[in-house]
Amino acid sequence: MKRNLATYFALFSLVFVAISCGSSDENEYELSPYAMLKSFSLGNIRSAYPSFTSTGEDTLVLKTVQMTAFPFTINQVTGEVYNNDSLPYATDITRVVAKFVVNGVASIYVDSLDSYEHLLTTDSVDFTSPRKLRIYSEDAEYYKDYIVRINVHQVEPELMVWSKFPAVEGLVPVRAVEANGAMFLFGKDSNGVATVASTALEGVPAWENAPVSGLPADADLSTIQLFNGVLYAVAGGNVYASADGIVWTLSASDTGAVAIVGASEEDGKLWIAGSQGLLWSEDGAAFAVSEALPENFPLYGVSLASYPLNHNKNIIRYMLVGYTTESKDGEPAVWSKLSTEAMWTNYKNEENKYECPALEGLSVVRYDDYLYAVGGAGTVNGQEVAPLNSFYISKDNGITWKISTGFYQRLPEELIGDDAPFAVAVDSNNFMWIINSGTEGGAWKGIINRLGFEKR
Repeated sequence: MKRNLATYFALFSLVFVAISCGSSDENEYELSPYAMLKSFSLGNIRSAYPSFTSTGEDTLVLKTVQMTAFPFTINQVTGEVYNNDSLPYATDITRVVAKFVVNGVASIYVDSLDSYEHLLTTDSVDFTSPRKLRIYSEDAEYYKDYIVRINVHQVEPELMVWSKFPAVEGLVPVRAVEANGAMFLFGKDSNGVATVASTALEGVPAWENAPVSGLPADADLSTIQLFNGVLYAVAGGNVYASADGIVWTLSASDTGAVAIVGASEEDGKLWIAGSQGLLWSEDGAAFAVSEALPENFPLYGVSLASYPLNHNKNIIRYMLVGYTTESKDGEPAVWSKLSTEAMWTNYKNEENKYECPALEGLSVVRYDDYLYAVGGAGTVNGQEVAPLNSFYISKDNGITWKISTGFYQRLPEELIGDDAPFAVAVDSNNFMWIINSGTEGGAWKGIINRLGFEKR
């Protein structure tokens, strides 16, 4: 696009932080015919961010955003300039100093996309809406327009948000597990008959209830676990399997199994524990003894997780949390094993001030790369706590557990203090499900905002 040289000659002295490129010597200077944005960045931004005190009251915290952590992309074809990684929620971009390097001379539109104003090096710009950056060639014959957009998170990434859906009618929840694209909830109906309800993961849960068949009456529904697309449970020392959660068949007999204590598709092993010790299987039918049952190994009210190590995805960590007595008294036991190790390890340490909390109906799930424990009334570090009072999070693979005191990872307000039976699960879409049958009964789905962001 050609423009009259005289009209735009003044642009040379009215730029942001523009570095002209050309060639010169003592005798002459040749004006460049090129107009291009070579780099774009922002100065550090100091902003007041909304936060919460330990008691949940609103407050503001001053922080400086180091803009080197948020590089900008320049699309020379479309003329778009933007940051792929959004700035933190509530960052103030009303007064921002921009820095750029160009071939040519730059000006920026600050009022709208239809008018522009030349700025000095230290001038700040309101980037709450897109701004047009126009680069002129040094000979003022050509120009190229760029649209600058600064992306800022519109929600707090670390906040866990919850949605409540209707309760599962006619079912006291015991165990929830995702299987084959659906969420399954196992429990007992009003007559004590084992029942399963299922719903699709997406959208509003629409539960369909059905009585369980093929499982003995004494089956421990809390041990149900998914392995290689099949659901497994133990009863009477035997192992049972089901493809749909409704019809169950005998898979392995006379194993002495009391609980399923490990399952990993990556490692290709299903672990059970009981009178014959610790056994494993690759198909859920033929089990081999690994070792004698260790002392104080949890067999009751167990929660388990398995996941690859961060530094070596080929090694799987098994985590097991539960009680050593059928009455589920005392402190829960935490055990672990790596797929490369032969023996399981007890994490019990008398000097540990942050052991796993002793809570009724204790459930542990892996979420956002950490272990989350939640339960009914109980004791934590010698102090009595109310039912469903908070999450207890372990960031070191089950060694220490600390209460989530912040306002971000919290249980739904309506659930706090409810002592009704509940079940917890995490699905493949990064949602945590809490399903209970109390006065505030319902199916709750929660997600940390960050885990729901689409990657650009």
